[in-house]
Formats: sequence, structure tokens, C-alpha cells
Amino acid sequence: MRVNFVFPILSDQKIVTDKLQFTISENFIFEKKIFAPDLQTSQISFTYDWAFGDDNKTIKQNNLALPFPKGNQYTVMQSNNGSFSHNDNYSRYAIDFDMKVGDTITSVDDGYVVGVIKDYQFGGNDIKWTPYANYITIYHPHSGLFTQYVHLKQDGSFVKVGDMVKRNQPIGLSGETGYVSGAHLHFNVLVPEKIKH
Repeated sequence: MRVNFVFPILSDQKIVTDKLQFTISENFIFEKKIFAPDLQTSQISFTYDWAFGDDNKTIKQNNLALPFPKGNQYTVMQSNNGSFSHNDNYSRYAIDFDMKVGDTITSVDDGYVVGVIKDYQFGGNDIKWTPYANYITIYHPHSGLFTQYVHLKQDGSFVKVGDMVKRNQPIGLSGETGYVSGAHLHFNVLVPEKIKH
């Protein structure tokens, strides 16, 4: 994860540059001391933003497993650049598998769970449902990729943030939460995004 801190008053007085950026990895501990002799701590404020991944890391080509148990087969309902919902930069390369509610989802590679939403119950065929999808996000440090498994059923996650997972390990159950036209697994592979200021 990358975190950017912006200190307006410190920047104005040329004590720091526009921002301080930190890339946080596993077991990260960081301390930064800034000396500003003519300021009271009450004068100092900051804002921050963050994004997953190290945008300076070279992404390594890597073969991935399918996001369901070996031997199972599912029809692709919508592939990359699909006109229903895969037509923006975030989902342009996603694939939707025609899975029923409760079908097992597996991790496509070894990695660490960095995001889990599991409490939503409903979904529907209207864009207003977009924020209400349950999902799991996994970071794969050896390749630099993130994978996302979306529309899981309520309480359908077998993992929590911080868990290490293995390729082909069951991680959750498919569902019909969020913006959906029916039950399916929305599978997406992402690279670290540049933070825009």
C-alpha cells in the first residue's frame, strides 16, 4: 500500500515537499521526524490518500489458476470490454463466470488477503447497487498483481484481511450482491494504480 501525506503549512514554509509518500509492505513500521522550530503543533494539519500496491514495482508475468475448483466448468457470461458493465478502466479486463449462489471460489495464486467485504445481502440490475457487492481482494507479492472476486453471498468469505492463501485454496462462495443481472463471479486482475493528485 502507498500512503501520501500532504502538510499544507509545512509545504508553504518549504519544510517538506508537496507530499510525503510511503510504501508500506508486510510488517511495516515507520517513523518520520520533521523539525519545524517556529510552529506550534496545533498549526499543523495534514490530509492523506492511499492506493494498493507499489506503483514502481515491475509486474511479473505469471500464470494463474482458474477461480474455482479443478474439474469444475463455468460459462463466461461477460468477458473483457463487455458492454453490460466491463466498459470502464476498472473492469475493462474482468471476466464474469456463470456461477450459482453458493458455488466455491478459489484463489488463483498464492498471496495475502488485503480486502474483504462480506455483510451485504442484496443486489439488483441497477447501477445504484454497485457499492453493495461483497468481495475479496488478494495481493500476490511475487508478481505484483491483485486479484478480486466480487458479488459473493452474504457471509460468503472464508478468509479475513491479513490471511495468507495458497493457489486453488477455497476462499469464498459466489453470490448475487451488488450490481448484477444474476448470480455470478466477477473476477478481476489489477495492477497497482497511480495516485492522482
